[in-house]
Amino acid sequence: MKKLKYNLESSEVKYLLEKDPSLFNLFHRKDEIIVSIDDDYFVSLVGTIVAQQLSTKVVQVIFKRLEVLFNHEITAKKIMEIADEDLKSIGLSYQKIKYLKSLSECYLEKIIDFSHLDDMTDEEIINMLVRIKGIGIWSAQMFLMFSLGREDVFSVLDLGLRNAAKKIYNQPELTNEQIELMSQNWKPYRSVVSHYLWHAWDSE
Repeated sequence: MKKLKYNLESSEVKYLLEKDPSLFNLFHRKDEIIVSIDDDYFVSLVGTIVAQQLSTKVVQVIFKRLEVLFNHEITAKKIMEIADEDLKSIGLSYQKIKYLKSLSECYLEKIIDFSHLDDMTDEEIINMLVRIKGIGIWSAQMFLMFSLGREDVFSVLDLGLRNAAKKIYNQPELTNEQIELMSQNWKPYRSVVSHYLWHAWDSE
């Protein structure tokens, strides 16, 4: 599994501080940010669907059960062939089961194709992924960041990012549009700022 690491000596952080000195306090809250990139794209999307609207602890339990159910080899073919009741028995809702089957069907029928992702723009990948039931723009943006390691993604749809941005700038009344506009100043490393925003208050 690939890892991305950022700290005050990183060229990306130095660049961002030159563009937006108000990020100084944010970057000094963490000695280092380490981002694990999950390049098993299909399983990554399975995990995204499983995780929707659940706590991290619950997600870990259900995903481990899913791995055991499939003998630690989660594939689209296995998901399509297994009975809904078997998936329900490990804690998945019928809605999520429908989403997992949609993902698997799209994968098997090549509606989504992971073979040319490096040649695709962020927008092209998002447009491809949202064709899957259960995968919206936010989920697609998370895929860009955590599966592809794309460094210029900011999701204003993410409540945690919005709240952290308001706190860093001490502007609790910032609108989504204002935060989105603000993030344009962090190009081409908006993902780097996002990772710092998510972890800024880990120690509190």
